[in-house]
Amino acid sequence: MQSKLQKYIGFAWAAKGLILGTDLVLTSIRRRQAKLVLLAVDASDRTAKQVLDKSGFYGVDAVRIDCTMEELARAVGKEAPVAAVAVTDKGFAAAMRESLK
Repeated sequence: MQSKLQKYIGFAWAAKGLILGTDLVLTSIRRRQAKLVLLAVDASDRTAKQVLDKSGFYGVDAVRIDCTMEELARAVGKEAPVAAVAVTDKGFAAAMRESLK
């Protein structure tokens, strides 16, 4: 069964409110498009450091979620593992923050 957060991730992907992949997530943070960044629990230390440092510098909330890269990929209908996603929609970001509490 999917968690509420995974369902929100799927809805946001369908509504084109997500950016997938570390490089694109870092770019979206730099361009101030990202409202919230979600990082898979099994993302590499290097990836986590890059994303968390960039998020902190630009003032974007970044959260390590209790979800593997495979589960994160499944939530958006992808087969390749996804380490990080950036939520670009304010409404979805607020709903996801609420579901993380």
